[in-house]
Amino acid sequence: MKTSPQNYGLVEDSANPWYEVILSEGRNRQIRRMFQRVGFNVGKKSSACKLGPLVLDVSSGKYRALTVREVAQLKSL
Repeated sequence: MKTSPQNYGLVEDSANPWYEVILSEGRNRQIRRMFQRVGFNVGKKSSACKLGPLVLDVSSGKYRALTVREVAQLKSL
């Protein structure tokens, strides 16, 4: 399955390295499948931290209301 290009890079080089992956179009479990294809196992700590113009700045399982500015940014997409 073809998808839009992505950017990636090593964030922390250690025994358990951390990578940052930036997708412009995400598919179901795309990151897990990409890393499995090159021999890496993605653990359960993978998470999204940004979605479009929104920065996801709340802890797991929490939520907050969008600001008026955030709603305007989403509507302008």
